[in-house]
Amino acid sequence: MAKRQRPSAWKMTWFQSLDLEMDDVLGCLREENIIGRGGAGTVYRCVTRVGAEVAVKRLPGLGRRDHGFRAEVTTLGGIRHRNVVRLLGFASSAEANRLLYEYMPMGSLGAVLHGDSGGLLLGWARTLCNLHHECSPRILHRDVKCNNILLGSAMEAHVADFGLAKVLGRGASCSDGTRAVAAEESVSVVAGTYGYIAPEYAYTLRVDEKTDVYSFGVVLLELVTGRRPLGDFGDEIDLVHWARSVVPRPTDTAAILAVADPRLPLEPTGLIAGLFRVGISCVRESSHARPTMREVVHVLSSFVVPPADLACSTSALPL
Repeated sequence: MAKRQRPSAWKMTWFQSLDLEMDDVLGCLREENIIGRGGAGTVYRCVTRVGAEVAVKRLPGLGRRDHGFRAEVTTLGGIRHRNVVRLLGFASSAEANRLLYEYMPMGSLGAVLHGDSGGLLLGWARTLCNLHHECSPRILHRDVKCNNILLGSAMEAHVADFGLAKVLGRGASCSDGTRAVAAEESVSVVAGTYGYIAPEYAYTLRVDEKTDVYSFGVVLLELVTGRRPLGDFGDEIDLVHWARSVVPRPTDTAAILAVADPRLPLEPTGLIAGLFRVGISCVRESSHARPTMREVVHVLSSFVVPPADLACSTSALPL
């Protein structure tokens, strides 16, 4: 365990009242409390003095990078959405940063998918829709993947880890006054997780909302097939290319069911096939051919909830 810093060396900022001191935060950073690891840091379970649970992300030493700290604070500080993990506060010192979040007791979607049980989760599509179309300015997540989708006590999904998030420009406006897809933004390096990264992002270092749509499509293919984005098909094949090869015609329901995760319920077959088709539409090679998240949510809502229940619904998605 790394040497503790004196609590007085830290500056603490809370977004809501917590019965928690910095020495409590530092004291929870032990191996037995680890609930998640990633490229941006390690996450620990921490219990407040009144017994409430919070999650603490321990970012690496600062050096020449802040490891997504400013992006997380800036982005989550301006978002209030039921499917976004809430940032409860943060602490900074000259050498390191800590981020405190609401605790998600059921872990990540990745653990559910690739652990001992499987399941379907759809509501969090609305979160990406909100980030792309309702936030001002609009936000690109840039690291949509199963392990960044955390599950609450009722298995409700929350998008987490905004360390790579990027604010998007306005883009063009449609004739009806609504905003079109934001203009592309240039980045200096590819960030994200291999297997989820859109091809045009890797080739051109330019991103827009369709970059997140591609990653979302990969997650849907994971949900249906139970397979990981990389590693299950040999070195040169990823989940997207495999799915296209085994189901060359997305209208072929029998072919889809033949590759579906056997842990999924057999009924309704239309739902499983529909999810696969949405996933395939989201990972089209051309970003312009992919649907927007508004269109994705509209189609998914027809599977599981009344369309009137959703703020982000529009014309149907051609599958």
